[in-house]
Amino acid sequence: MERREFISTLGAAATVLAASSAFAEEAATHANHSHPPKYKALAESASKCVLDGNNNLRHCYGMVSMNDTSMAECIKLTHDTIAACSALESLAAVNSPSTPAMAKVVEAICLACKKECDKFPQYSECVAMGASCKSCAEECHKITA
Repeated sequence: MERREFISTLGAAATVLAASSAFAEEAATHANHSHPPKYKALAESASKCVLDGNNNLRHCYGMVSMNDTSMAECIKLTHDTIAACSALESLAAVNSPSTPAMAKVVEAICLACKKECDKFPQYSECVAMGASCKSCAEECHKITA
């Protein structure tokens, strides 16, 4: 390698290192000024409600398939809870300004669902759904209070 090639290569390497440092500094700056989740606990509790709601629906549909309609109201309330909590989770995940208004609605839906779930303490799916509804309603209340 001739002296001229060596100097050119050295200059290119210095440029790459300087650019790398600048990119790293910019990335660190963006990391420090990111947009943190404002409603993280609310989104997580709404997500849990959806998961437990789907498990509860599976159980309720199984009961109906055995000609037991005692959980008909539970099916309706669980369906509403899943739909409402899915919407709330989506809004909360992106820090939507509509989150508090939706949380107020979801709180009422979750409390109604929990009340129905409490009628069936013999079924683990209902107990889990009731607990998720209670937790989600509490998180909703924190946002709307």
